[in-house]
Amino acid sequence: MSASLYDNRILIVDDMIINRELISSYLKSEGYRNIHTAVDGQDALEKIDEQEPDLLILDLVMPNVSGIEVIKTLRSHHKTRNLPILVQTMITDPEERKEAWGYGATDVIIKPIHKLELLSRVKVQLQNSYLIRTLEDYQKIASEEFTRALDFQMALLPSRTQLAELYQKYHLKIESMFLPSRFLSGDIWGIYEVSSEKVMIWICDFSGKGITASLSTFRLHTLFLEYRHKVTSPAELMIILNKSLKGLIPVGHFCTCLIGMLDLKNRTLTYAAAGSTHPIVYFPAEQKFYLGNGAGMPLGILQDATYEERILDIPAGASLNLYSDLLWDDVGAIPGVSFLSEDLPSFIQDLQGKSILDVIRNHINLLGETSFSDDLTLVELSIENNIKEKMS
Repeated sequence: MSASLYDNRILIVDDMIINRELISSYLKSEGYRNIHTAVDGQDALEKIDEQEPDLLILDLVMPNVSGIEVIKTLRSHHKTRNLPILVQTMITDPEERKEAWGYGATDVIIKPIHKLELLSRVKVQLQNSYLIRTLEDYQKIASEEFTRALDFQMALLPSRTQLAELYQKYHLKIESMFLPSRFLSGDIWGIYEVSSEKVMIWICDFSGKGITASLSTFRLHTLFLEYRHKVTSPAELMIILNKSLKGLIPVGHFCTCLIGMLDLKNRTLTYAAAGSTHPIVYFPAEQKFYLGNGAGMPLGILQDATYEERILDIPAGASLNLYSDLLWDDVGAIPGVSFLSEDLPSFIQDLQGKSILDVIRNHINLLGETSFSDDLTLVELSIENNIKEKMS
């Protein structure tokens, strides 16, 4: 950095030639090699437009275009809004100097200029500018990497083609919503065929956010791929996942999860839960519902945790709803939507027989561009009426 510091482009703007030459001589004596001058504000703006400097040393009182007008113009454009501007002025009135600060001056130095003070302030501003550019470059790279990682995560989720195939084969209708928070997501869900009558569905949520949570979803997806054809018991699969994740995820982190075996012919869900949200069986026509039980030790905490299997009936005309905990933990994030047990009865009544997922999607659309405090995943599943005839 120290070598390149003296190659920074510095533009000195002053209508007095003696001031331009004095400041130039001070900078050259210190080793700065890329020094340019402008005779007034208009000249400065034209030269900045041709090639933006790394630092502007600007007189406030000049003919044609004043220093204040130069500052206002530069701060109004995205390209130059962060350009360091060192104002040099004879104005000693604090209120008038405050005006320069208010319009966006980076620093102020009072004439007559002292060499050591000038060199010190120039060096500080160039170093700060370098650090800001480095941070901006890092943020840009990080943003691109986050976007790429999120794209990979999205690719892990069941595709529209996969869900369409399940509908064609089994009249199993599945709608889903996946909205990552402002950070990388810790949510993931999946579904796969086990036999001609059974389908495994699962939804999991890792604690924390960012890279750690995102990497954990990849690990979990890999584990499901490894065991999907070996283990068909939700409780047994949960035990295997727990033991694997105990050694993979950082200490203090965990994963809430629900794994269910859906019997398409008998319309039942046999499932195991690990601290998940309670599954909801919803009857649109009757405007009623009942809850499953999401209790269980979250994955990755206790090596020898065990999990019991429970059964939910999913009658004709009902839908099974699985979801992440944003709808519990951040009540009010989506106005009018809460899955807390005390709020669900009124929410179900307010649906007036509409799909839970459709209503929530409409609420979110009304909010416009939204970034929630946590990820939002919602899966709505129903078995259409003629499934038994199809399989008999």
